[in-house]
Amino acid sequence: RISRSLFENIDGISASLIEDEIRNTIDNFEPRVELIDVVVAPNYENNEFNVTISYNIVGVDALQQQLSFALQQTR
Repeated sequence: RISRSLFENIDGISASLIEDEIRNTIDNFEPRVELIDVVVAPNYENNEFNVTISYNIVGVDALQQQLSFALQQTR
């Protein structure tokens, strides 16, 4: 469903839908991590969404992990 959101207007509503989809996917299909936070911010100038996911790895004594990337439309 994220790919459909990428073809909508770049706005806060689309960012919220993408954030919810990422949260639900990780919660439902990735038991190896404890999700801490998901932040999706529209980047109007580059026509993309900047995403940051913060999580802990279950069963590993390590610092909180963070993954950042940009989501863009593909043609």
